[in-house]
Amino acid sequence: MQFTWVQKLSIGTGAALGLLALMGFVSYVSINQMIGGQQAVAATNQNIARLDAVVGRTVDAENAQRGYVSTGDEQYLEPLNAAFSDVEDAIQGLTKATEDDPDQRRNLDKLAPMISKRFKEINAVIALRKRVGMDSAAKSLKAQSAVRARDGIGPTANKMREEELRVLGERTRAMTTTGDTALRVILGGSIFALILALFALQPLRPSVERRLTQRLSQVLTAPLPELQLTMTEAARHAGDRLVRLQQVIAALNGPVTKNEIAQALLTRGAPPLVASLGLVAVGNSSSLTVLRALGDVVPHLAVGSVVPSNLADPLAQAYRTREPVVIESRAERSAQFPGLARFSESGTSDGAFVAVPLVEDDSSFGALLLAFADNRMFSDDERAYLATLGRLGGQAIARAEAFEPKK
Repeated sequence: MQFTWVQKLSIGTGAALGLLALMGFVSYVSINQMIGGQQAVAATNQNIARLDAVVGRTVDAENAQRGYVSTGDEQYLEPLNAAFSDVEDAIQGLTKATEDDPDQRRNLDKLAPMISKRFKEINAVIALRKRVGMDSAAKSLKAQSAVRARDGIGPTANKMREEELRVLGERTRAMTTTGDTALRVILGGSIFALILALFALQPLRPSVERRLTQRLSQVLTAPLPELQLTMTEAARHAGDRLVRLQQVIAALNGPVTKNEIAQALLTRGAPPLVASLGLVAVGNSSSLTVLRALGDVVPHLAVGSVVPSNLADPLAQAYRTREPVVIESRAERSAQFPGLARFSESGTSDGAFVAVPLVEDDSSFGALLLAFADNRMFSDDERAYLATLGRLGGQAIARAEAFEPKK
């Protein structure tokens, strides 16, 4: 059957409009799925932060207990009460969040009584200190098991945290797959719709028809492999890092404390790199103090402690040079920083690491450390991402210090 040029124009225009409608529907469905996935990722990140709060604030309560037992100064009781309130809020949040997750609910049912028992022990020692004195309280204190012992609160919380990280990875991959599929459909449909539009808008004289047929054969055979090559894993990871930077910028926008800055860098900025230990320290090149630490358990890196000299070397170097210190292998680590051959109890952070200075213009305020379980290569994009995190953190700390009351 022969079509007139008017009929061909109608067919091409209708096909192009139909493709545009299909792409609109695909975009709508994909965006809805990605919004739901992003909300699920945010909820998982919040659960991880709650678990970190349970362990971290219980450790703070233990520290306050030891301070009160040794000094009798009731000022130590205020942070203890605050820690109990924070832990209680975190447990309540986890209880609500695990309603549809039987495995995590069973873990939480084990964790919550341990927390309650631990705080009862802490309060009992404090009461003993008030009634009897330091000696009896100190003996009772020695008999207690710390939060981060091999059995008890720490391992149970870490087990829940690992499950949340697994879920986070699955949800992130699902979002990436959805976005990748939507991009392929939209991009392929757009190209094909454009071709149809060009085809339909031409007065189809025989000479034009021959040239257009030749052009269509070239366009339809060439772009598809090229389009497939551009949809790489690296591109999807780059998209995730861009989303994370937006989250960090949003978290640091406005008045924030240094602790909130450290929390944003570790819980929002660091996850795309999948480190086993994250640490933010502030101070100067001769003395850096731990502001926040997440991940692998390293007792000598507790919040508020001075960074040990062996670990301070790469942080101080980053601080002085205002350039990231990147170590990609254990051999390189041992050669450049012999004192850092091993610094974690479990050995799960003794591979590659990177120390990123927190800078603003020509000033340094501290450093961000990310450590990994094994050797790891850092791409140019990842290095640029880390440097950007350092600049965002440095600028936020500069603003925070500007608004601090003058001493």
